[in-house]
Amino acid sequence: MRAWHIAKARHALDRSGAGGLVDGGRWHAQGTPVIYAGVSVEICAMEKLAHTGTFLPVDLLLVSLTLPDDATLYETADIEALDGWEATPPGPASVDFGTDFLRSARALGLIVPSVIVPEARNLILNPLHPRFAEVQLAVERPFVF
Repeated sequence: MRAWHIAKARHALDRSGAGGLVDGGRWHAQGTPVIYAGVSVEICAMEKLAHTGTFLPVDLLLVSLTLPDDATLYETADIEALDGWEATPPGPASVDFGTDFLRSARALGLIVPSVIVPEARNLILNPLHPRFAEVQLAVERPFVF
């Protein structure tokens, strides 16, 4: 399985999920290690644009993530049961659900819809999962909007 991530150069190959320790997000509470990825470059670009606003960093890199091809390592969020998951700003429905998923370490990744393009999918990766060591990150190219 392949996923994508767009990040500033200094964080591009970070495997720790340290960004989640500093800030919370839609699918995690602050203090929770996490790596957000998209199943396509296009959704990664949309997400990055939505989260950076009018300030576009110039030092972005496109990173590919090669993930284990084992369906049991991924869980698809049951969005129908998560009333308010798309709230802006993110509310407890998505934050608590994602944080519980990450802390449980029951799967390597959680497949979730994008709020920006609900038909697209993002992947919430748990860097503390035992099989995260199998995930390969590679810088593909500079990314410019």
